[in-house]
Amino acid sequence: MKEIKSVAVIGTGTMGVGIIQGFAEAGMNVRALESFPESLDRGMALIEANLKLFQEFDLLKERPDAILARVEPILTTETAEEANGCEFILETIPELLDAKKAIFAQLDTLPADVIIASNTSSMTVDTLTEGLNTPQRMLGLHYFNPAHIIPAVEIHKGKATSAVAIERTRELMIRTGKKPVIVHKSVPGFIINRLTGAMEREIDYLLDEGVVTPEDLDTAVKASYGFRLSCLGPMEAEDMIGLDTAARVSGKIFKVLSNRTEPSPDLVEKVNRGELGIKSGKGWYDYAGRTREEVNDKINRRLLKQLALYRSVEGQAEQALCGKS
Repeated sequence: MKEIKSVAVIGTGTMGVGIIQGFAEAGMNVRALESFPESLDRGMALIEANLKLFQEFDLLKERPDAILARVEPILTTETAEEANGCEFILETIPELLDAKKAIFAQLDTLPADVIIASNTSSMTVDTLTEGLNTPQRMLGLHYFNPAHIIPAVEIHKGKATSAVAIERTRELMIRTGKKPVIVHKSVPGFIINRLTGAMEREIDYLLDEGVVTPEDLDTAVKASYGFRLSCLGPMEAEDMIGLDTAARVSGKIFKVLSNRTEPSPDLVEKVNRGELGIKSGKGWYDYAGRTREEVNDKINRRLLKQLALYRSVEGQAEQALCGKS
C-alpha cells in the first residue's frame, strides 16, 4: 500500500496540537486547519513549546524548527477545499455531533482514496457517516490526552469501513510512534473510555460515601495498580495473580460495586459552581496562583519522563525479539 506522506488535521485545540506534532515528527507534511485565528496562533505556539520540551528530554530525532517547518497553518472555513490533496484527514473539533457530521459531509466530496477519520471520544462511526456517499474510507481514531505523549490510539470502524482503510491507518499510527489498537465491534466509548467510565463510577461512589479523600485516592491508585499498569496489562496481571484468585475476588466484589447510572452529585455540584479543573483554576485540587500553562507544563514533564522510559523498555524488547529471530 502507498505510504501516506501528507496529512490534514482539522482543529488546533487541546487534542489537535498534539496530533499535528506527532505527524510532523514522523516526517509528514501537515496542514493545520482552523477557523478561529486565536486558536490557530495559540496552537502553533504550543506545538513549538512542546517540541522544545521534547528536545529537552532527548525525545526528538531532529531540531524543533525542522519539524515545525513541515506544519502549514491555514485559517479557513473551507475545510474540504484546503484539505484537498492530502492523503489522510483527521478532524479534532469539539465533541458536538452536528458539527462533526457537517465536517464529514464536506469531506465526503473529496477523492475516494483519501482516508477520513474522527478523533471522537464517544461517537460511533456509523453515527457520523449516516447518509454519506463514501463511508468505506471513514473511521474513528481515538487519541488520549495529551495526544503528543500518550502512546495508545484506538482505531474503530463503521459497518462500511474497508479493511484497507483500517490497515493503512494502523500502519500510519505505527509510523508516528503510536501503539494502535483495533476495536473490532462498534460500541460507544470504545475500549478505554468504557474502562475509565466504570472506574469513575466506583471512584465517585467511594468519594461520596466518605471512604477516601481525593488526595489519598490518587496516592493509592498511582502507587498500586497504576504503578503496575505502566508495564503490565490487566490480563498479564491477572495471570500473575492467578485466575482462580481473580475469579473468587470478582465473585465477591462485583456484588457490592456501584451500579448508579448518573454522575456523582458532588461532581455535578462542582461543575455548577464553575470548578472545572485546571482550565478554571480549581477542581478536586486548587490551582490558584498558577497559570493553566504552568500546571500543564508540570504534568507534561512528569509524563515525558515516563514516555522516555516506556520507549526505552519497548526498544529493548524489540531488540530482544530481533535477536531471537
